[in-house]
Amino acid sequence: MNIANNILKHGLQNVYFLVGTACGGKTAMAGEISKKYGYIHFNDNWNEDNCKLYNSIKNEKYQPNSTKRDEIDWEKYFSRSIEEFLADKNDTHGSAEYLEFSIIELIKLSQNKKVVADVWIDDFDFLMEISDYSRIACLLAPGELIIRDYYSRDDHKDFTDCIKGLKEPEKKFETQNELFRLGAREMFNNAQKHGLFSIVRTEESTITGTLRLLEKHFKLGEL
Repeated sequence: MNIANNILKHGLQNVYFLVGTACGGKTAMAGEISKKYGYIHFNDNWNEDNCKLYNSIKNEKYQPNSTKRDEIDWEKYFSRSIEEFLADKNDTHGSAEYLEFSIIELIKLSQNKKVVADVWIDDFDFLMEISDYSRIACLLAPGELIIRDYYSRDDHKDFTDCIKGLKEPEKKFETQNELFRLGAREMFNNAQKHGLFSIVRTEESTITGTLRLLEKHFKLGEL
């Protein structure tokens, strides 16, 4: 069964979406909003409880890529060239499969309460069909800032440790760095193309200042 996007949109009216690049501040700002306004914070980080639930119900028939995640030859995977990474359209990590689960969970959680969703959605055409401009914010970080901060975060430790344990880790990190640069550039362009409300993180950005911008855009606290 495929559920039409307009029906999904009807069920997601109480959900605010924070999307964008890595290290753009999605998780931090979702946490601040949920703490200040009592909203539910839905995080799609693989270490979160909702991901653990997903992992307990996924199966090879319906989520083939997710179930094969633990079987990936990481040496072979990270040894690929930038061109091979970009040409690979397969959902290697099962992110699209997990998004289906996330949408259902968001509909369930938001029936009687507001939810702020810190999720990975890079298909902005889809996002604009299941939500409204007023409930979407794109938090962006330039490629060099992502490279500086990404590997030191606790929630990225598994990723970093995996590469460190492989052959020629420096070469593999440099490939990932270039992918971060290209991915950030694409995300910036797509956000502009779709006219999404966006906040670009800089060295001067603060949690208080970014929260204030989000509150104004989402009209939080207004009657």
